[in-house]
Amino acid sequence: MRFLVKIMVVFLAFISLASFKKPQQNNEWVYEQEKKGIKVFTKKGKWGNLRDSKAVMLVNGTPQQIYELLTDFNNYSSWYPRCSKSRILARLSENEMIIQLHFNAPWPVKDRDCILRVKTVRDANGTITIYQTSEPKYVREEADVVRIQQIQAIWKLTPKNGGTEVLNEYASNPGGNIPDWMTNSQSVETPMATFETIQDKTTGKK
Repeated sequence: MRFLVKIMVVFLAFISLASFKKPQQNNEWVYEQEKKGIKVFTKKGKWGNLRDSKAVMLVNGTPQQIYELLTDFNNYSSWYPRCSKSRILARLSENEMIIQLHFNAPWPVKDRDCILRVKTVRDANGTITIYQTSEPKYVREEADVVRIQQIQAIWKLTPKNGGTEVLNEYASNPGGNIPDWMTNSQSVETPMATFETIQDKTTGKK
């Protein structure tokens, strides 16, 4: 009898552990913040400690108008958060290019830069999707600047309710020694600041 009781206890414990799948929630988007109609979500990072981010909002204007802002890479330094320099390195085709962005980092963290391959896909329903993937070896690294080796991002611009639904998903590994509190705060603050600026640009604010 005692033997059967032990077997039953072990069996129940196994069932309990099998049904406890909380770690899988790390791969699900978690709501973080909403402001001015902008919703930001995060989840466990694809690489390193920086959480992946997702932001979504509805703005006035057409997908094409938002697209022109997002692909005017020579002028990113005038509006994109912490971007101090930006340039188009090569136009590979009408829908594909290579760009470089340089970001100022708060002391004592070193500045970062990244090289991205940017590809545009247009759907028949008017949706425009921009894919961004890292190309870290495309040009030589600069002195005292850390090259971000891994980036994967997507912008999706969908016609909706007379405006455009803007969705951005972003994953990166910034590299180097960055405190966890700083990387994780940026996973919310950066997309929020970026989307707020897009709102201002589409409504004519400066």
